[in-house]
Amino acid sequence: MGGHADSTLSDDARRRLTAALVAVFRKAPAGLGPDLRLGDIGGWDSMNAVTFSFELETAFDVSLGDTTFNGQQTLAEVLEILRGHGAASI
Repeated sequence: MGGHADSTLSDDARRRLTAALVAVFRKAPAGLGPDLRLGDIGGWDSMNAVTFSFELETAFDVSLGDTTFNGQQTLAEVLEILRGHGAASI
């Protein structure tokens, strides 16, 4: 993934990401920011990656299809993917 222009998360993106993270991990990381790598989230593994994808679909009202996330991706990259699938105003 390429770089991102946003240095912070919008309030809407933060709220939606928090909802998805809490649904999967029961809490959101304290350092929730665009540079946070998914693998740095306590409990991240391949099974939770699938569940996280489903929760993101619900939180952002998009269909991610076969999109999978890995521990090396940042939240900024996740948001970029969501935008690419039609998530608005994040």
